[in-house]
Amino acid sequence: MGEISVEDIPKPKVGDGEALIKVETAAICATDLRIFRGEKMAKDDTVLGHEFAGKIVEVGNVVEDIKVGDRVGFYPVIADGRCDFCLKGLRNRCVNRKTIGIDLDGGFAEYFLAPKEAVSLGNIVKLPDDVSYEEASLLEPVSTVVNSVERLGIGYGDNVLIVGSGPMGLLHVMMSKLRGAAKVIVSDLVVERLDVAKGIGATGTINPNKADLAKEIRTLTEGSGINVAILTIGIPGVVEQLLEILQPQGKISLFAGGGKTYTSNLDLNKIHYKELTLTASQNATPDQFKKGLKMIASKNLDVKKIITHTFPLNSAIEAFNLRSELKALKVLLKP
Repeated sequence: MGEISVEDIPKPKVGDGEALIKVETAAICATDLRIFRGEKMAKDDTVLGHEFAGKIVEVGNVVEDIKVGDRVGFYPVIADGRCDFCLKGLRNRCVNRKTIGIDLDGGFAEYFLAPKEAVSLGNIVKLPDDVSYEEASLLEPVSTVVNSVERLGIGYGDNVLIVGSGPMGLLHVMMSKLRGAAKVIVSDLVVERLDVAKGIGATGTINPNKADLAKEIRTLTEGSGINVAILTIGIPGVVEQLLEILQPQGKISLFAGGGKTYTSNLDLNKIHYKELTLTASQNATPDQFKKGLKMIASKNLDVKKIITHTFPLNSAIEAFNLRSELKALKVLLKP
């Protein structure tokens, strides 16, 4: 806990059906931070990192559709391809899923060996020439936000509250605006992050330590209130507060997980009598991963705005510490 070692390990050998990716850029995720802090478990001696992009440098026998030299991103959920969820296209819900960087070695390394299951199921996604490795390393987080806003059905005229203005909150701001939300309000305690949220399109920001959340929402929405609330950080007590604020038939989504002590005492009558929806989203489907790539390639979603720092891989501990101290947004590692 709180320690990272950078070690020399053998270059992976490529077997039949596998592909070797030279990692060009990898991004630190909040999940990586939770593993770093001991709040979430990963398999012992596993190389972390599930947000990365690189170049194919070797392919095994019977590999089709990809070749040496291809620039690629990687969908990090390894599914069995056979369960009911997989057959519905919901590989993020596969009952036998494994995740790169948690259950299997990930992308915080010079080379990443794509398992044959991932290659055959299409987890390797080719990048257009005008999508940089830096942008492509954010494909996974972008795809999870696609999943989030699609599940919520955010659309024209919605008033959206986003709790948390870290990287994922900011991506929700951009995506909500693209989908036609009328008001996109961000709540956070970090003034600098609220300033960034304003700069990328938030129509209003609130620091709940300095203002009453419910009162500010009424002011910022001209009295109409919010009908969608998204928690991009796991803070106890916020959902209970939102049940009071949300419009009837509104929706609350738990985008972020909480720690082991994250509990809640919900007033179920508020949910019932206001006909509220309490939902959540986790990971993304391969289709949503590809949608994210299209959005980045079209330049409708400028993910470069949330990349603040880049470190060499051998400075990973400095990168993790900076990200943990909320002094950065998206931090990249380059082997």
